[in-house]
Amino acid sequence: MKKMVRLKDIADALNVSITTVSKALNGHPDISEARRKEILEYAERFNYVPNQVARSFRQQRTRIVGIILSDNSNPYNARIIRGIEETLSSKGYYTIIMNNQEDPEKEMKLVSELLGLNVAGVLLTPAAGNRKSCELLRKFNIPYVLVNRYINEKEDTYVVVDDRKAAYLGTKHLSSFCYDKVFFLNFLSSVSSSKNRLKGYKDALKEANIEMDESWVIPECKNQLDGYKAMLKILEKNKPPFSVLCYSDYIAIGAICALQERLIRIPEDVAVMGTDDIDILSFVKPRLTTVGVPKLRLGIKCAELLIDLIKKKECKERRIVMKPELIIRETS
Repeated sequence: MKKMVRLKDIADALNVSITTVSKALNGHPDISEARRKEILEYAERFNYVPNQVARSFRQQRTRIVGIILSDNSNPYNARIIRGIEETLSSKGYYTIIMNNQEDPEKEMKLVSELLGLNVAGVLLTPAAGNRKSCELLRKFNIPYVLVNRYINEKEDTYVVVDDRKAAYLGTKHLSSFCYDKVFFLNFLSSVSSSKNRLKGYKDALKEANIEMDESWVIPECKNQLDGYKAMLKILEKNKPPFSVLCYSDYIAIGAICALQERLIRIPEDVAVMGTDDIDILSFVKPRLTTVGVPKLRLGIKCAELLIDLIKKKECKERRIVMKPELIIRETS
């Protein structure tokens, strides 16, 4: 295995000090143009790669930003990550992406690992409403921005979607079908987005003069399998027609699968809506009706806000709420 060239190797080869090499590589004005050219050409010839971690610890700061989300394989999160990475990269920051899998204990370990790396800041989707990670970051004065959720609406720094509005738009649309029942497959009850979407769901039902039954809400749905099982549970006790609002497009995929296996027509017998607007679901049959979320822009805003915090700039907006939009396709 080829040995990596170090600053000391360059210094020894050119008979100069390590300090001189470091200054030349970093464009310091103390170094003559001829010496700088000599050092840069040698470094390029032998493929010198700066040790960013060592450099960061020497300077008591890093250019590394930790990103902790629930699951980066989810296309919704993948789009947000793209916005984050492109923005941070353009400003000279590197990213480490981690998944907490909605496990608070695992999340605490991930945060501790990032603290050990002396990260410049953290972008965090707190697992299942976990507040301890934020407390730990504050204890060590690490700037952070919450992504998609918050713990304390009035005090946290975050970028989220107007979740109450998102569920309201979806439920209002489903209410127009004049079905007697509108079910809601919701996410984890401890999470702010779930709480707000439940409020929006109830707002729309009330506006439509539909008297809600608590059994219509099925919480703790996280993925396609949960959506599938929840739909089967609904079908055990309820005959179509009815409507179903899903917390996410991922959950909606499972719900639709359960309906199709039982040859139930969509949307004639059961109208289904997702939330998120995952790109691929606009190209499969039936094309999913959903509530669109500006995922890429949300990621960009998160990164921009964190950079301002890292640079200790005055932030006019520390709590950013983005607008959702209704996207009507074929499932409702």
